[in-house]
Amino acid sequence: MPKTTRLTLHVLSEFVAPTFLGLSIYGFVLLMNAFLLVARLALSKNLSFSVVLRLFSFEIPQLLVLAIPMATLLGVLIAFGRLSADHEIVAIQGAGLGPWFLLRPVLILGILMSLASFAIYAVVVPRTSYASRILNSEVLLTGSMATNLSPRNFYSEIPGYVLFADDIRAGGEGRLDGVFVHQAQGEGGESYTFFAQDGDLFQTRDGSGRLIADLRKGVCHVYREDRPQSYRFFGFDRYQVPIEPPPYLKALSSPPPRAIQNMAFTELFPELKRARETKEQAIREYRSRATRIEIHQRLALPFTCLLFALLGMPLGMTRARSGKGASFALSIAVTLVYWIVFTSARDQALQGRVPAFVGVWSGNLVTAAWTAWAFFRMRSGAREESWIWRIRSASATLAARVLRRKGAAGPGPGVGQRGLPAPPTEWAGSASPYRLVGLVDRLVAVHYLRVLAYSLLSAYVVFAVVDLKDLLDGVLQQHRSVWMVLDYFKYFAPGKLPLILPVACLVAGVVAFTLLGRSGELTAMKASGISMRRAIVPVLLATFALCVALFLVQDQIAPITNQRAQEAKDRIQGKPPRTYGLTIGGRWVFGSGGTNLYHYRLYDPDHQTFQGLSVFKLDRAAPKVLEHRFASLAKWDGKSWVMERGWLRTFPADKTVGTFRTFEGDERCDLDPPENFARREITLNVGGDLPDQMSLVDLGKQITSLRDSGYDTTRLKVAFYSKLAQPVTPLVMVLLGLPFAFQVGRRGSLYGIGVALVLVIVYWATFAIFNALGFETVLPPFLAAWAPNILYGLLGSYLLLFIGT
Repeated sequence: MPKTTRLTLHVLSEFVAPTFLGLSIYGFVLLMNAFLLVARLALSKNLSFSVVLRLFSFEIPQLLVLAIPMATLLGVLIAFGRLSADHEIVAIQGAGLGPWFLLRPVLILGILMSLASFAIYAVVVPRTSYASRILNSEVLLTGSMATNLSPRNFYSEIPGYVLFADDIRAGGEGRLDGVFVHQAQGEGGESYTFFAQDGDLFQTRDGSGRLIADLRKGVCHVYREDRPQSYRFFGFDRYQVPIEPPPYLKALSSPPPRAIQNMAFTELFPELKRARETKEQAIREYRSRATRIEIHQRLALPFTCLLFALLGMPLGMTRARSGKGASFALSIAVTLVYWIVFTSARDQALQGRVPAFVGVWSGNLVTAAWTAWAFFRMRSGAREESWIWRIRSASATLAARVLRRKGAAGPGPGVGQRGLPAPPTEWAGSASPYRLVGLVDRLVAVHYLRVLAYSLLSAYVVFAVVDLKDLLDGVLQQHRSVWMVLDYFKYFAPGKLPLILPVACLVAGVVAFTLLGRSGELTAMKASGISMRRAIVPVLLATFALCVALFLVQDQIAPITNQRAQEAKDRIQGKPPRTYGLTIGGRWVFGSGGTNLYHYRLYDPDHQTFQGLSVFKLDRAAPKVLEHRFASLAKWDGKSWVMERGWLRTFPADKTVGTFRTFEGDERCDLDPPENFARREITLNVGGDLPDQMSLVDLGKQITSLRDSGYDTTRLKVAFYSKLAQPVTPLVMVLLGLPFAFQVGRRGSLYGIGVALVLVIVYWATFAIFNALGFETVLPPFLAAWAPNILYGLLGSYLLLFIGT
């Protein structure tokens, strides 16, 4: 085999491991959210394993199109950084080949990755995206809405209907006790309210998605709030209430039409021809423009792999001493620049301000210009030290000065290479054992905290890039200023810390001990009589301190910053102030005693006023309504509720007609205090973001209030216990990762990062599964939140018993 061919294969082999590592890291970050969503959907709809696997696999191709270029760049940067640092490039130049010879393996890698990305984007992505739409439609259509009903929770996801049951017994298709069904605006504009002792809820067999509420031994009240004289009610031994599915479910019975994103590359050209033949000018122009942009995008994104590979060569060679952390940070920076240019120009093309070619290919043109400039600097012999290397060198110099002032020995061999203070020159004899252990603790702690800082910074940058990509569309479409984006990122960091810190601690622990083992320092510790279990103590203590800090940030700082960040994000994306959870038909709430049932159109917690308030006084055992009161307006005067413009109807126990009267002026009544309604309203309006925007104590109060009112608190309970469990997660991750760090040996930090990544994927997969089981009440909330920490904490502690000491 010719020597040049062997050299080419050698350089190509250097690309494999870091490229695969980059693909794993970026793919994991992008797939994390998809995994959680699929897991929750699977448990809520009782999906089979094959359906879950299909749903998850359909998400992978689209994410690979984004991850492959980033992984290619990272692989080239790390590979050339290592080749340059180990002087292999100098050896190649000494053989008379020169740096331009290295273009051959770079071109091979770039072309292969571009072809792979193009094949995925042109053929696989359209098929999987369309198949995903069809499969999601089938899941929604075939999954019975009856399975979403849970005990003592109002179910209002079906437009025009509200369902409630005190209990759901096992057996049959849904045996219900203490049933309440409200049908809003039925025939003649009347509302039908049913109260029954028991009943069933099942889906018809015709595939239409229709539900039947089969009620037994109850009463029905039919009324119009604006015509109280027409009020009527009747009792029944058995009554069936048909519940029509929402319109969006009916539309899912037929296959969805193919969008241009669901068309193969060869199908886009006939679609462009059809778009140009459209008669309406406005539709023709937009449809043609969108199709041309899609065609160019199918070519531009895969071609990015080749450009990133070419750009990585000069950048990696001129940053030989920066290390893998700097390569990762640099790959993020390059990707960030590309996506900012690409997204901005593409949106301008969608609006017709620039041609489709210019809009889609602008990111590639900027990258090509950057590549040409980088090659020019490489050819001219320019060599620079990265800012990460400068910070690391300055930190090492400062640390060495501090240690010298305390009497530490001067720097030993290898210090200049890693920027760390050296261990003392005398490890026995005159040196005190306590002093020796203290120096070892500082050495281990410096390694750990340094890698932790790099890991935190890298993780924050990755999440910031993902968020920025989503925000750019809003900035361009809503014409927002850059200052609004900066305002969002000002509050961005604390809310991401519970997600990022455990991963960063795991990576830092594994990589720190991997580096110590590779340099032989762990062997020196063992020779000095220091056990490896004793060596990990500073890491565990530092991580424990970080856990305490994480709890304080999560409980006191993050609730405020999360709310501010969400407000800034809503402003950027042009969303109105949040009122999630406010249904069109109003809100249904049980009073604190369980005998009053409230229905209101609107509640203003600031002014303590209701609009369109109905109050049912119930005998839950019978069941029957004892009193029905309605008011157009109700307000709190500091002592009691004052109702205006309404009516009152009573239903005595002896089944007589009862009394009926109307009122225009003020009428006082004894209802629940306004604090109860305000607490619920805040919870229901904020919706799923509430746990992240409240402290532990406030969240506990919200859970109690909602539980007494008949609302589902399962998710809030899981979130409550998760707030206690999450601060412990960094310590659990370190305990889990350290046994594997001692098994890595001298294989290097890249291998350690790979091990840490596998452990992260396994942990978060377990966390997602247990979390979803808790949301679906399969597991108690406490167990759903704490089970992953207990499981992996015990596993890590057990594995530590077997490390070589």
